[in-house]
Amino acid sequence: MTAYIHADVAKAIHSPDGAFKIEFLRRNDGLYEYRDFERRLEESPSGDGYYWSPREHSGLYKTMEELEQAARQTVAWLHGMSLLVKNMNP
Repeated sequence: MTAYIHADVAKAIHSPDGAFKIEFLRRNDGLYEYRDFERRLEESPSGDGYYWSPREHSGLYKTMEELEQAARQTVAWLHGMSLLVKNMNP
């Protein structure tokens, strides 16, 4: 999990294939935001490894519920997961 000076990670969700993750942050000022990452392969002379590359981030939200709703509408892979779960539980 990523460390932040200005916030704590309140929740993290990984895509089923492990290629993406989103971190929902509760900021020190009481507001909420998210950061979306993609897992990438880093090739180097000392060996290959993976790292989390930032993709997008949100604006600020007053509640965690508002933040999650916005993320599920905006972040493509998370939106796809939401639709899958919705279709499995009609």
